[in-house]
Amino acid sequence: MNTYLNGSPQTVLTIYAHADDEVLPAAGTLRLMSQAGWNIRCLILTEGHLSSSSIKGTRHQEAEDAGKIIGANYEFYALEECVFSTQAVIKVTEDAINRWQPDLIITHAPQPEKYGHRDHEVCAIAVSNVATRRNIPLWYSAPPVFLRGFEPNFFVDITEVIEEKIAAIGCYESESSKAFMQLDAILVLSRFWARELGQKDGYFEAFEIARQWVNASFFNALSTQKKYLANQINSD
Repeated sequence: MNTYLNGSPQTVLTIYAHADDEVLPAAGTLRLMSQAGWNIRCLILTEGHLSSSSIKGTRHQEAEDAGKIIGANYEFYALEECVFSTQAVIKVTEDAINRWQPDLIITHAPQPEKYGHRDHEVCAIAVSNVATRRNIPLWYSAPPVFLRGFEPNFFVDITEVIEEKIAAIGCYESESSKAFMQLDAILVLSRFWARELGQKDGYFEAFEIARQWVNASFFNALSTQKKYLANQINSD
């Protein structure tokens, strides 16, 4: 799972508009990264005051509970939903990068507003701007609905952690009435990505890699593995 090999723990920074945006498309992948020793940092831009719950702080508490399952630490901002600007998100992103020095950023996939949430689109544009300027690897995660414009080129087998993904999403009880939060929707989409790969079984999450790099040690590891396999074949 760890593609960026430099001998020290790696950090992935996810930046999403609302609490629950991080678990729907990526809970399984983040859990696998955590198990592999990555530091998981989830940044949520808003407080969720337009949430289904009228109790202040509910979404943040739910996020903390989800984080315990997937192995993530959260940080929350209080940008105003549906009106925050790209400049505000750029500032937040720059600040987070300076503090955490992430090896990878994951955020919303850019989508025209008519297909997706306005906040998701603004977040995607702003984070993409910063990641490009700072030369940081960037993945876009799948939208929960309306996949128009999303062109995945990287898939993660989350079969072994599908129960953790379901449990993490289940932490967001205040959002449980939404169709895409239902168990059948979660499983169907995860199976859909498996079918996209021609897999008869298993559950997957899909990403669109916008920017990625690997250092020399990655290829050295591949070379070592190749030599090992060749020696095994020859010895047989």
